[in-house]
Amino acid sequence: MIEQLKNNPAGNFFLLAGPCVIEGEEMAMRIAERVVNITDTLKIPYIFKGSYRKANRSRLDSFMGIGDEKALKILKKVHDTFGVPTVTDIHSADEATMAAEYVDVLQIPAFLCRQTDILIAAAKTGKVVNIKKGQFLSPMAMQFAADKVLEAGNKEVMLTEPVEAKRKEILLDMLEKKLENNVIKLGTRGSELARIQTDMVLRALQEKYPMYRYETVILTTKGDRQTDRPITAFGGKAVFVEEIEQALTDGTIDIAVHSAKDMPNPCGDGLTIAGTLPRACVQDVLIYPKGKEITKETAFTVGTGSLRRRCQIQAMYPKAECRDLRGNVGTRIAKLKEGNYDAIVLAAAGIERQGLDHDPQLVYEYLPVKEMLPAAGQAIIAVETRRTGFVRKLVKGISDETSAFELEAERAVLTALNAGCHEPIGVLSRVSGEEMSLDLMIEKDELVHRVQAQGQKKDWEKLVETVCWKFRRA
Repeated sequence: MIEQLKNNPAGNFFLLAGPCVIEGEEMAMRIAERVVNITDTLKIPYIFKGSYRKANRSRLDSFMGIGDEKALKILKKVHDTFGVPTVTDIHSADEATMAAEYVDVLQIPAFLCRQTDILIAAAKTGKVVNIKKGQFLSPMAMQFAADKVLEAGNKEVMLTEPVEAKRKEILLDMLEKKLENNVIKLGTRGSELARIQTDMVLRALQEKYPMYRYETVILTTKGDRQTDRPITAFGGKAVFVEEIEQALTDGTIDIAVHSAKDMPNPCGDGLTIAGTLPRACVQDVLIYPKGKEITKETAFTVGTGSLRRRCQIQAMYPKAECRDLRGNVGTRIAKLKEGNYDAIVLAAAGIERQGLDHDPQLVYEYLPVKEMLPAAGQAIIAVETRRTGFVRKLVKGISDETSAFELEAERAVLTALNAGCHEPIGVLSRVSGEEMSLDLMIEKDELVHRVQAQGQKKDWEKLVETVCWKFRRA
């Protein structure tokens, strides 16, 4: 009998899972916490597995462990902290008594499954003995290995067949089916645009995976709470993302939906952009009241909170005066109508997704990208998940390949230039078949610098290097 084997009455298969070898306490505890949460939710009996030392290695210099006693103490801490049984491999008869002091199950590796002295030593500890089937033995031949444990006076013996690739797929399918009655939670901000974008992701998931249940969780960010200052004064665009990423990290939500241009680069620890929806119009739009004339010779006030937009607007309209503008899309348009500004600049994707692009009182002037380069990731809805786990696989299944590729290239430029939200930078990647272009704009010393590179899609990393090199030479 394995003590502390939870969820046994549920009638599910039980799971032995964990790191191949214990590499440290933080890693082991993090893995254990995540798997325990999943198995408790799905009512799956669970045993945490981790070898304190890996004796069977292909290379002499391969990592084997952090020290036997140190690793075994970590396994004991997992047991005590999470209330789950633990299992570890032993490799000789002498190790059985030592390991038995710390774990609940002693596992005999497949290549040692016929070693009589190891089997007897493990049996005499009184612990449950798990014997992995050797690939060189038929299933029926494993009876003799089990008999050795029984004849040594220990009835607590079990046999395990290593999971082949195909059987692993079957197991994953079983786990996926178990999630059918559980809710996958999507986290987002409470703005109208954020909700619309989240609904777009939700519909894509429902169409692809109708067997699952979904729930939208509205979260308030620092950027939503502090509306009286420019975002560059207290953290940049990341202030719209931090709380959402934290909810994703701690398991409050399973999926985070963002405007890709607002995301920090890189993502938070343990998180990744798992997918993107097809990109919308990348242009910015100059919006002003009908009847007002705006030309390159016109002196007018324009509302925008973006440094990138400010420098390009002033290059296009030398007499324009840029003033800070905060709020969601609807709020910004309302401020324009109230006469607080002569014009405002907004992303086309945002106004189009909300159906705010056809007000008869307003003029919508779509600015050409050669003069108004968008922010990295503009018009892309990014879907963020934890780096590992089932949900990442789901999101990958709805991802648009082209937009995901363009986003990766644009964020790579930001990484190469060590550029963040406080810097006036625009970057746009466009893919057409096997060809791609990469445009970059940066304001430096009050001058707007523009560079471009074109080439093969497969050489995109080289194109990133090229535009960065051209900028540094400018």
